[in-house]
Formats: sequence, structure tokens, C-alpha cells
Amino acid sequence: MAEKRAVLVEIIHGTQVATGGCSCCSGGCDAADSCGPTIDHKEMTNHLADILKESFGNQVEVKYVDADKEGLDNYPIMQKVLQMGYPYPITLINGQPRYAGALMFPEIKTSVEEELAKGSN
Repeated sequence: MAEKRAVLVEIIHGTQVATGGCSCCSGGCDAADSCGPTIDHKEMTNHLADILKESFGNQVEVKYVDADKEGLDNYPIMQKVLQMGYPYPITLINGQPRYAGALMFPEIKTSVEEELAKGSN
């Protein structure tokens, strides 16, 4: 009997290329800090990992990727996702883009459940 593979959840975050004003205001911003509170996506990813590990144990692996530091060479699909205008953070589940713009904990958890159910068939 083959061993089940863990579901891989990757949170990819980086600097968004400016497209004519920030996403939270229509007229542009004086500084990036003026667009609202700064979110530590690495810390949020660690929190997500805790929640998913509590529910799924070793059946899930969560990874944070800083695209500015690590680059996207290992994620060829990301070029297409970013060209389509989707904002960081991008959530990949088993290598497929699923969510963009925020860490959506309930939706990610549901997607992990669905992936695990696929693997048990």
C-alpha cells in the first residue's frame, strides 16, 4: 500500500509591481505605510501552519516563500498568475494557485480537506 503524500500548502509573498496606485485607494498613496496596517505574512503563515497541523497532523505541509529573496524559478506558474493581475500573497495547494490577495484560513482548510479526500479514493 502506497504511503499518502502530504498536501503541500505554499504561501508566496513578494513585492507587488505598481500598477497605478495601491489596491486600497484610488488616487495613489504617499507611502506604502499609508495604505493600512502592515501584515507579517510569514507570521500569518506560521499561524496557518499551526491550525492545519492541529487538524491534519503530518498530512499537511505548509511553506512560506519570500519571492523577493528566493525568486520564483521553482514556481513557473507564478509568472502567469502575476501577469493576470492577482495580488500577493498567492496560495498554492499542491502546486496549483488557489487563492490570492489574502490568507483565507477557512477556504485553505477546506481545500486541504478536499485534497486529502481525493487521495483516499
